[in-house]
Formats: sequence, structure tokens, C-alpha cells
Amino acid sequence: MIYGLGMLAQGITFDYAQLVISNEIARMIKEVIAGIKVDVDTLALEVIHAVGAAGEYISHEHTYNNFRGLTSNNELIFRGTRDTWEKEGSKDLTERAYEEALQIYNNFKTKPLPDSVKSKMRSIVNEAEEHYNVAISSE
Repeated sequence: MIYGLGMLAQGITFDYAQLVISNEIARMIKEVIAGIKVDVDTLALEVIHAVGAAGEYISHEHTYNNFRGLTSNNELIFRGTRDTWEKEGSKDLTERAYEEALQIYNNFKTKPLPDSVKSKMRSIVNEAEEHYNVAISSE
């Protein structure tokens, strides 16, 4: 579990765009930690022997079938040229993150919690209210 996603100002403030950005960073870290797969297929020794040290690998079928798995696929960080970025509206990371957060919010479908879960949550709140002698929320 990663603590602090979406938090700003030492956890006093929460921001949906920051949550989306933090999620992207956490996903990228997870991808790096997973490492690079090294096996007979990824080493492609047969291809190296066939093409040779000074050969051209870009158009080789093995390269075509495997190149997508070697790049980081992120949604928010723009890695194109400045000209392309400007043609696409010059949106910075925060703007793209807010758009993604709104897209998630507007399209997220929820299911009602089962009564057993609601009951358990209510008992936790009731216990906290009794312990601290406060009213946290109404039923």
C-alpha cells in the first residue's frame, strides 16, 4: 500500500488531479520494480545471429512483435515534441490530470454496498462516537 496519494500540504488537503498524478507515478514505479523480463525470446539471440552486429533490427518481425512491451505506457506525461504538444492544446500535466479525474468521476459506476457492509461500517462509527463522546455523523 502506498500512503499519501492525492495529498497536498502534508496531508491536510486532498486533490483529485494530484491523486491521478500520484497514481501514474506509483504505476510507473511498480513497472520499474517489476524489472525487465529476460528469457530466450527477449534476448533474441537467434535474431542477433541472423541479422549480425551491424545489421538493421527495426524492421525485423521480432522487433515489431516485442517493442511495445519495452516502453513505459503512461497516460498523463506527454513525451512528444513541443510542436505536437502545442498543436494538441499545450495542456500541462495538471490540466490533463484534472480532465482524467473528471472523466473517471463522470463515468464511474457504483454498486450499492451490501447491508452487511453498511451495518459493519455503522457499528465502527458508533463505537468511535461512544469512545470519543462525539457525534461523527447521523444515520
